Amino acid sequence: MRDDDETWTFRPRSAAWITGGTWLVVAGFAGAAVAEGGARTLLTAVPFTAAAVLLTWLVAYRPHVRLDDEGVHVVNPFVTHHVPWTALIEIRTRFTCTFVTPGRSVEAFAAPGPGRHAATRAVSVDLRHVQAGAFDPARSVSIGEIGHSPSAVVATEARRRWERLVEDGALELGVADEVPVRREVHTAALAAVGALVALGAVLQLVG
Repeated sequence: MRDDDETWTFRPRSAAWITGGTWLVVAGFAGAAVAEGGARTLLTAVPFTAAAVLLTWLVAYRPHVRLDDEGVHVVNPFVTHHVPWTALIEIRTRFTCTFVTPGRSVEAFAAPGPGRHAATRAVSVDLRHVQAGAFDPARSVSIGEIGHSPSAVVATEARRRWERLVEDGALELGVADEVPVRREVHTAALAAVGALVALGAVLQLVG
C-alpha cells in the first residue's frame, strides 16, 4: 500500500480478516461463559477477553513494514526496528524478508516467505518477475523471491528504493558499521496484556 510519494507500507491482506475472525471467536467464548455463569462470570471474563483482543491485534494486525526516505521500519508484534538505508548491507528472503546490517538481522514478521505448497508449485516462469538484485553470483534465487509472497513484495520494493538512492548518490557508502539501528520494545502494550491477565486471575480467585 502506498501512503504517499515518499512512504510505502506493507501489511498482509489477511491481517484484518484474521484479527476480525479471532475477535469474533473470543467474543463468542466470552458470551457463552457469561450465559452459563451469569453476571459474576462477566466480571472475570472482561479482563481476559480484553487481553485476548489486545494480543490478537499485536500479533495479527499491528505487524507491518514501512519504507520512507529515512529507511526501513519493521514493526513486529512486540518490537519495532528502525533500519536506516545507510546501515543496510543485504536483503534476504529465505524464510521471511530479512534486513541485514553489520550488527544484526531484522526479520519482518509481516513478510513471510511462501508456504510449502506455494513453493512446490513454483515454476521457472516465475523467475521473469524476480528483480535482478535477488540473484546470487551463481544465478540462484531464494524461493522467498518467487511469486507474490509477502517476502517477495517487500524485498522487491525495498531493493528498488535502496538501489535508487544509491544511483542518485543520496546515500553515504561504507558507513554501515557506524550507523545504529534503533530498537523499540512495545512495553506499554505488553504491560497492558500482563495487567489484564493478572486482573482476570485475581478476580477469579476472589469471585
